[in-house]
This record gives sequence, C-alpha cells and structure tokens, in this order.
Amino acid sequence: MSFGVTFCLVIIGDCLCVLCDFVVNSPDGYCGKESVVSILSLFMNKFRLLCFIFSVFLVIFVVTRISSAQITDPIPQPIEKSELSVGLAEVVQIPNSRTEISNKAARLNLLTHARDGSGRLFVNDMRGKLYVIVDGTATVYLNLQKIICADLIYETNQQGFAYFTFHPEFAKNGIFYTVTSETKHSGSSDFPVTKPIIDNNNQIIESSHHDVIREWQATDPYSNSFVGTSREILRIEEPYSDHNVGQLGFNPNAQPGDDDYGLLYIAVADGGSDGFPVSDTDPLDNGQDLGTPLGKMLRIDPFGNNSTNGQYGIPADNPFVEDHDPKTLGEIWAYGLRNPHRFSWDSGGEGKMLIADTGQAFIEEVNLGIKGANYGWGEREGTWVIEENNENVLLPLPKNDRSHGYTYPVAQYDHDIPPEVKGFYGIAITGGYVYRGKAIPELIGQYIFADFGHDSRFFHVRVDELVDGKQATIKELRLFDGEQEASFLEIIGKKRSDVRFGVDEEGEIYVTSKQDGKVRKLIQQALTRD
Repeated sequence: MSFGVTFCLVIIGDCLCVLCDFVVNSPDGYCGKESVVSILSLFMNKFRLLCFIFSVFLVIFVVTRISSAQITDPIPQPIEKSELSVGLAEVVQIPNSRTEISNKAARLNLLTHARDGSGRLFVNDMRGKLYVIVDGTATVYLNLQKIICADLIYETNQQGFAYFTFHPEFAKNGIFYTVTSETKHSGSSDFPVTKPIIDNNNQIIESSHHDVIREWQATDPYSNSFVGTSREILRIEEPYSDHNVGQLGFNPNAQPGDDDYGLLYIAVADGGSDGFPVSDTDPLDNGQDLGTPLGKMLRIDPFGNNSTNGQYGIPADNPFVEDHDPKTLGEIWAYGLRNPHRFSWDSGGEGKMLIADTGQAFIEEVNLGIKGANYGWGEREGTWVIEENNENVLLPLPKNDRSHGYTYPVAQYDHDIPPEVKGFYGIAITGGYVYRGKAIPELIGQYIFADFGHDSRFFHVRVDELVDGKQATIKELRLFDGEQEASFLEIIGKKRSDVRFGVDEEGEIYVTSKQDGKVRKLIQQALTRD
C-alpha cells in the first residue's frame, strides 16, 4: 500500500473516532443542534491539523525521494594517466594586445592554416588582430580594431574577434570569414531576441550585443598583409555577454561536387547566463527552440542567396528545411547545445566530425557531429537529466528515455574538484583535433583535447572508439617541459590554462593560451614514462 493511501486512511479513521466519541459521550445520548455544531467544529479543527501534518510528511517524502535520486558524483572513476606523452616546443610569441586601456598578453583563440600550400599559419588575438606566422615570425595580417573601430567589443572574457576560417578555395578566390562581437547600433540583427531577457534579480534587461559574421576577399591570396573587400553575411543578437557565436569551419574532407563542399558550419552557443554570480544558464530555453539560432550548429552556403536577408543560402538538404513549421530555421543542422565553441573533422579514418560542448555544473562532452541531432541541452547534461527548475541538480535517465530521441556524448568527464580547493574552480572542455601528423607516430588516430579552466589537463581518446551509443575511455596525456614532466599550468606559470588547439597543413597540432600569448607545438617526447 502506498504512503499516500495509508495516510489518507489514517486521517479518515481519526475523524470517525472523533465523531463516535461525541455521540457516545453526549449527555442526552444523541446529537442535538449544539452537539452537532461542536462536533463539526472540532472535526474541522482536527481535519485541518491532520492535513497540515500530512502536507509536512508529503514534502519530506518528495524531498527524500529527489535527494535519493540526485546524482552528486556522476563518474566516480578517475581519469588515468596515459602511457602516451608529448613535449611542448615554443614556436613564436605573439605581441601583447595594445589597446587604449590595456597592454596585456594576446588572447589567442584559434590557430589554423589557409589550405593554400604556403605553410603559413594564422592566429587571432580576440582584441582585434589576425596574425600570419611565417618561418617563426608573426606579423599583422588584418587589423579589425582599425576597420570596425569603436563598434568592436573585446574587453570582456568571451567577446571580441572570436573566430575565423578560410574558404576551401582560398588559394584561388582569397575568401575567408570572421565572427566579431559588436555594438547593437552598428547594424540590424537578422535574428533578434524575441523573448524577455531576465537577469538574476528577475529584472527585464536589454540584450548584450550582436555577433557579426563577415566574408573577406583578399586581392592577393598569397600576400602576408590583407588588402581587399568585405561584406556582412549575417548578424545574431545575443541576450547576454557570454556563450556567443563560436567556431566557423568548412568540412576539410568534402571535395568539389560533394553535397557538403563549400558549406559553412557555425557553432552558436545558447546565449548565455543571467548575470554573475550565475543562477541560470540559458534562461530563455534556447537550446530546444528551433526558432532561434542560439544553442545550435548552423550550416549555410555563403555563396547562396535564399536566406531571409539574401546574403547567404540555406542548403536544401539541411535537416529542418522541410519540417513545415514556419518558425523553424532552415539554417539549423543540429541543436540542443550549450556552448559548442569548438568542432573539427578527422582528416583520416572515417572523417568523423567531433563537437566539444562545455558543460554546466557536472559534465564536459565530446559529441559526434550528426545531422539533425538533438544533444539535449537544457534538458540533459551528458548522459543524465537536468532537474527542471535547478540545472545544478543531476538525475538519472528515465526508463522511457529512448522515446525522447536525444543524441548523447561519445566521451565525457565530470567535475572532480580537488578537496583542498577553496573558492571558484573552473572546469570546461576545449575541443581539439585527431592527430594525423608524422612527427609523433604513437599519437596517430588519437583525438587530442583539454580543459581550459583551472583543471588544465590534456586528454586523448582513440577516434575509433568514439561511437554513437557508447562511452569511450578518456586518458590524461602526459606533458613534458624539456625532460621534466609538468602540468600545463606549470609550463605557462598561470592558475588558469585558457588553452586552445590549432593544426597545420601537415596535421601537426599546436597549442595556444590566452594567458601568455605564446604559440607552442606538440613534439615527440624522447623520455618515455610508464
């Protein structure tokens, strides 16, 4: 018999006892008008008391059930250190960011190549400059501070000149793309925020800024200083200052004539949190809303013109083009993402697309890029349920979970905060690349990624083990500074890593940090440690 039924029977029985007691002990042996009134009065008082007691027990019962179901250590097994190790060799120091109000280490966010056979590397400082690296020397290729001027927002942690990517035919057409954070008066948003924006004091506030994607065309693709033209292709209004538009990229495995060739992928975070200290991330529930680009992976044709603004195309084979809901955005390729600021494709093997999605309070995710997938945010974090009214509470999956159709991570790690730590301790994944270079043979086929917070560990997992429906085993990659094994924090001499990964045309992997503005390269470590 259930708790609720049992308690209800106790209440009814107790009330009947009250009634019988008054009948039996009535001085006249029966219930007169006054006796009835007295009985009803005491009956109601007794009933109210019992209802109150029942309510208290019910609350205790519900809280106890939730507490027993709540998960506080989702992945109790620690990540083991690997037998694999690498060294880090410094390539170049990028100049400090010199602005009107600061002279700090360059906030390096992405390093890549132009696929033009030149061997050049390009790296961006989020405060507005794109550098080209030739033979270990860095010079300014494009200065967005001067072009965008006062409209560029770059002094906060997650805003600025965030990402760039080169068109597959850059060597011929000179075309590349950038995403920048800009003031709202600098243009009209193609995707305005339509919901009330609430801060953590429950006050309605204005949106934060616009993220703008531009196409640039260099007159001479092989020049080491940009001269050319640009055009704006789309603009997204951001409700909060964090969780903005992330990486831009083209599938490097697609060849001319393939359906995916020349299509631009755009990682867009959920729009951010309600202020600091954070009480709610994605309070607008953008992750599951197909009517907004926030919390999505977009896929567009930058050379097309069938978009609403006419500046780009929406591919006909995008998964939601024909869903017959006028509110659904055809640009969406996948959804349910929190902060997918990094993605990449394996340039070998099966050519898998991998998306790193930064977690909330518990889980950091590596996801397979799957067309039309719903990765679950903000109803799931990793392979667990987020409590509806408190995203810092994690619960097990329901028995009917398959009916919801979520796509889960293929590798994940949780937030293991050292017991001696007091105060804030940030843990957040940054995605990397599958190693396909030649300098470190033992690393071939390993997906290399890391934590960019205070955790700062480097990780690896075999790309062949990243399979939908399974969880791959993550191992910690050992780092060496010369002949001494060291953490990345020890190598850079900082308390937070802010690490990012890059890759060159040969498949070799590079490491940057916003903390010191240096570019480093993964190299083979002669000293093997078991």
